[in-house]
Formats: sequence, structure tokens, C-alpha cells
Amino acid sequence: MLKISGANWMSDAGRVLHLTFSRPRLIRCAFAQRPVVGVANTLQIKTRHAESAALVVRQDREELFNGDIPPNAEIAVTPVTAAELVVFITLEGRPDSGARPVVHTLRVRPKAVPPTFAKIEVSAQAAVGESLTILWDAPDAVSVTLQIDADGERAEHAGASSGAFTLRPNREGLILLRLVAQGPHAKASETRTVRVKMPKPRFEIERAVQSGAPGTEVAFRWRISGARQAFIEAPLRGEAHGVALEGGMVVTIDRQPEEFQLVAVGLDGRRHRERLSTVPRLIACLDEP
Repeated sequence: MLKISGANWMSDAGRVLHLTFSRPRLIRCAFAQRPVVGVANTLQIKTRHAESAALVVRQDREELFNGDIPPNAEIAVTPVTAAELVVFITLEGRPDSGARPVVHTLRVRPKAVPPTFAKIEVSAQAAVGESLTILWDAPDAVSVTLQIDADGERAEHAGASSGAFTLRPNREGLILLRLVAQGPHAKASETRTVRVKMPKPRFEIERAVQSGAPGTEVAFRWRISGARQAFIEAPLRGEAHGVALEGGMVVTIDRQPEEFQLVAVGLDGRRHRERLSTVPRLIACLDEP
């Protein structure tokens, strides 16, 4: 208390002033950005009329920080999970101010950064019975799970952060692939679609057209893949014979050209044909022995 008086003041000029100290005020208590799990995040604290401050940061009932700090400070806080952070800050005024401590609470949920895929490789199309390989690489992931949905049939494969898996489709249709990368605190997923078609038989034929003098025997050889069975049709002879998918036949050249049909029955039951033919050579070349 301070008493003030003056010689030329009126009798009521005397004044008694009571000085009071302002209570501590919190101007700012916030993170510079939304905190991220596993990263040191800056908590900014600004106060007014505070002599000292105490800070407590808790997460999942564990204390990440507990101690005295300056009234204006920047504190590094590293969340360990994606659970809510609870910040308690207590402001103390001057000891002789008589002001009570002021307590503020801040709650914020940190952000967990999910892993990312650096590579996913899989063909957009595949054939029944053929191998389909899926490759992936998610460097920041702990593991990757491959979920497969093929026409309602579901399967799952657990793998490492980088790996490969091979399928062998057994029917036509769409296959939905979902890759889930599990990180330390969050997960991410990517999807891919593969269209599976029935493959056509593939023919590999050595010399589909052969010639020679009538009465000469010539051999046709072939290899067929992607087929159930195969047979040879000889229209001029009215004959048809089952043959091996990898095989051949011997034909005696006639005086007239002759055509044969090599027929392959695909996995879907459709028939596919390749032509074989013989051509008689009736006039010998001068340079032949």
C-alpha cells in the first residue's frame, strides 16, 4: 500500500493506491504442426506475467516429459504411439504476488505416417494355367499381406516388406489383389486387378509345307502348348487320327498336292487349326544329282 499527499492538494487529495499483480496468462501452448508419431515435434509455449512454469506430457499413462521449463519455451516431444497426447502446464506468478498457480490442459492426437509402396509389379492380364507373379517393395513396412479375391474365392499370403508371390489361375475372370503394408504405427493398402483369359493353343511346326518327288516320305513335327488334345485330319483320305501334343507324322507325297489339318482342342473346348501340306515336285532341277 502506498500513500500519496501534496502541499497544494485539497484535503481530499490524499489517495491510497492498492497495487495488485496480474495473474499469469498462457498466450500460446500448441505444436508448430500436428505431431507425428516417432518424430520430435516442437511444442511452443508463450506466457505473460509468469515467473516459472512446469510441464507434464502424458501418453498411454506414460510420461513423455515432466519438469520445470522457462515461461517461454520450445520443447521437443516425441509421441510413441497414435494415442492421444495430454499436456498439462502450470504457471506460477511472482512469490509475493499472492496469485494462485494457473493450470492449463491441451489434448491432441498425433498423426501416424503409414508406409508407402516403392514398387508393385503385376501384369494386368494373365492366362489360365500360366504363372502370374506379383512383386512388391514397401521399405518402411514391417510386413506386407497379399489378399487375393478370385471370383469369390479368397486367400491370403503374409510376406516380408519386400517379396514376391506366384499364382496359377485356373479359370477365366477377374482377380482382385489387395496388398496391405503394416508399418510400426499405421498401415496402407494398394489394389490391383488382373483379367484372366483362356489361352489359345500355340503351335510350333517344323516346315509346315514340304515338297518332293511323288513317293517320297516326309516328316512333319510339331509342339502344341495350351491345349487338351490334338488330332490330324486328312480330308482327301477321309481320315482323322489323334496325335500327341508334341509329336509328328510321316507322309508319302502323292502326285497331287495334299493338305492336312492339325487341330488342337483348347482348354475351353474350342478348336484351333494349322495347315500342313505336301507339294509334289514332278520336274527335277538341273543341278540335282
